Amino acid sequence: MNSLEFCDRYLPDYWAERDLQLLIQKRLQRWWFLAAPDELVIKTPSTSRRIDITTWLTVYEVKKWLTRDNIFHAVAQTELYTFYGPKLLWMFPKRRVVVGLAPTELSEYEQAARVARDFRRMGIEVIFLNEAGLTFEVPEIGAAFLIVGIIILVAAIAAYLLSGKLSL
Repeated sequence: MNSLEFCDRYLPDYWAERDLQLLIQKRLQRWWFLAAPDELVIKTPSTSRRIDITTWLTVYEVKKWLTRDNIFHAVAQTELYTFYGPKLLWMFPKRRVVVGLAPTELSEYEQAARVARDFRRMGIEVIFLNEAGLTFEVPEIGAAFLIVGIIILVAAIAAYLLSGKLSL
């Protein structure tokens, strides 16, 4: 679906970046994470900054339109957020995701798509919401299943070892 169709379907007539951010937050909250996705203010040596959306595993920077320049700006913001913000297990930087709508003009879209591909190769996810829809991949779901699997495995090993000691 193109950007204008997406706006007509999911956003109010006169929308701003904050409306898009709230739409994404609702999408993430459907998965009932331990810490609900929300804004976070972090302190850097020079100023305070606001992370648009953060979860226990990911930092999301939301831009209204993902033009080439806006993608560069958003990636720089996520770099600051992962450097100065909270880390996973207090030492690993969080995954970085830039989310917004694709430009409506063809030449701007082509430039943005090339830059997005380059950043994806570097491990920074760039999501054009009108292309991915609201069903874009959420890394927390896979991580939660992995954690639950590890806990079950450890519990099974512990139960096996305990049952072996009890029968001796």
